[in-house]
Amino acid sequence: MANVGIVGYGFVGKATDYSLREYHNIIFYDKFKEEDTVKGVTRRRHSLEEVVDHSEFIFVCLPTPFSQSREEIDLSIVDENAGKIAKLSNSTDKIIVVKSTVIPGTTERYANNYNNCNFCFNPEFLREATYLEDAVNPDRIIIGVNNHKVYSRVRALFAEGFPDARMFKTDFTTAETVKYMNNAFLAMKVIFANEIHDLCNRLGISYEEVKNMVVADRRIHDSHLDITSERGFGGKCFPKDMIALIGLCKKLGVDASLLETAWHKNLKIRRHRDWEDIPFAVSD
Repeated sequence: MANVGIVGYGFVGKATDYSLREYHNIIFYDKFKEEDTVKGVTRRRHSLEEVVDHSEFIFVCLPTPFSQSREEIDLSIVDENAGKIAKLSNSTDKIIVVKSTVIPGTTERYANNYNNCNFCFNPEFLREATYLEDAVNPDRIIIGVNNHKVYSRVRALFAEGFPDARMFKTDFTTAETVKYMNNAFLAMKVIFANEIHDLCNRLGISYEEVKNMVVADRRIHDSHLDITSERGFGGKCFPKDMIALIGLCKKLGVDASLLETAWHKNLKIRRHRDWEDIPFAVSD
């Protein structure tokens, strides 16, 4: 049984707690919460110093809002806390596990800036509506590291609770990119579904009937193809991850026209830009 600290107690932090609490001791720090309850277990906030001091693994589960105007992600919250955690865990065997969605290269930057600390990037793949259920039923666990000892320890942390989950060992930047590709693909799938839905309406046929026969193809997974009354995609994750990925591609000189087209189509058809009302989703 390991001692696990969680910094940030929103969807990701609570899901991390719920997925690990049966096998490990959990404490959390969140600047905005005195206490919170998850599935019958109430926890009170500890100080950041206490969380780092009493934990072998410190999970960073902080928000990464985005700027629509600048087409980039705002990493200031994660940067600030990563620096504080690194200072408190300097020259120890503690492992700082970044779960916040950060642009590729971020965890490598932390590892270089705080070279006496152990870092890992471990992306989450949660749906907000079912985040606790998803947390305890992962289809894969990705562990981005820069040395095998850290990988072995993080793997052992998860192995007790998820003996059947497929685990991937990779580097920081690859693990960060997996998260963005995953969400960008699903977001574009939503836009594609909306376009075919509109075509079916114009043809006077049932989109649901078409969809049901298409997803009978084993290569096409039946997810993110339902059409909601809001149209397009919203929420906290897809919009910010699309913007961050588009911004990164532009910075690196990569043609991201497909992603840009999907994003602009979403802005055109989305009835309510709900991400603008979600705390810590947009920094503008």
